[in-house]
Amino acid sequence: MGPKGAKGSMPTSTRTRLSESRARDRLHLAAAPPASPTRHQGGFTLIELSIILVIVAIAASFLIPRLRDADSTALASAAARLATTSRYLYEEAAFRRRPMRLNLDLDKHAYWVTVLKDDPDDPEFVVDDSPIARPVALPGTVAFADVTLPAVGMVHEGVVFAQFFPEGYADPLVVHLTNARHEYATLAIEPLTGRTRVADAYVELAAGRVADSRDPQHDGTDGADGRSSTRTRGGSGATTP
Repeated sequence: MGPKGAKGSMPTSTRTRLSESRARDRLHLAAAPPASPTRHQGGFTLIELSIILVIVAIAASFLIPRLRDADSTALASAAARLATTSRYLYEEAAFRRRPMRLNLDLDKHAYWVTVLKDDPDDPEFVVDDSPIARPVALPGTVAFADVTLPAVGMVHEGVVFAQFFPEGYADPLVVHLTNARHEYATLAIEPLTGRTRVADAYVELAAGRVADSRDPQHDGTDGADGRSSTRTRGGSGATTP
């Protein structure tokens, strides 16, 4: 073959090598694993942390007031329920013509109702079977702060009871409840009427105030200056019948 024929064959060889090179490149690209997306290796950025803190602060601003309201509501509810039980005992003792007791366990923060058995040979107070008289535990955030009875004075622990008589009289009783936020509620029973007053504060009564209230002429004051013996703390001191 002459020189012209040899020169004419060179382009064919070049095109073949280029085709083979492109085929190898395609196979290499097909076999290579896909590139993984770029990830943050250094944790959160300052901007991301700032956004998270703002979100947490906003959530806390809504949550904390609700928790406070829940504690206050639990305290008010516990005081109202105890007042209802006291009123029930006053009326039920007169209706059944049998003495009844409101028992308070200051250690376990619970209370229950007992009634004198209708058996002269076995005078014993037993747990009443009425639904409203079943043992009641105070809510988890509520506890007895102290209880005042004329027979024992002010107590902070143990088990005490107030008795309700069929003649329409009850032991003078003052109960102070508190919650986790150190708010207080006061419950006081008027012995002659069975009326129960509830205050949304710690109302301190002088030692003789509760016992003296049995006297219909007692005007709620002590001493010649006529100043009231009632003091309050931890709340507004507003009372409700």
